[in-house]
Amino acid sequence: MKYFIDHNKKSIHQQKFAGDRCGFVGTPITSREFTNCPNYVKQLIQEKNYKDCSHCVSVQTTLFG
Repeated sequence: MKYFIDHNKKSIHQQKFAGDRCGFVGTPITSREFTNCPNYVKQLIQEKNYKDCSHCVSVQTTLFG
């Protein structure tokens, strides 16, 4: 899976950068979703006010910046 979606916190995590710092570990499994679909993720961000996880984004920027 490419993305982890935390429906409690309305956050999108990138699988290869997600970790304990993201805080999704405390989210119940029933409120988590896993997907490979970037269009679905984009829709959640644009229409449902979901946000990219700041930790996943900062790690990605640091590694590939």
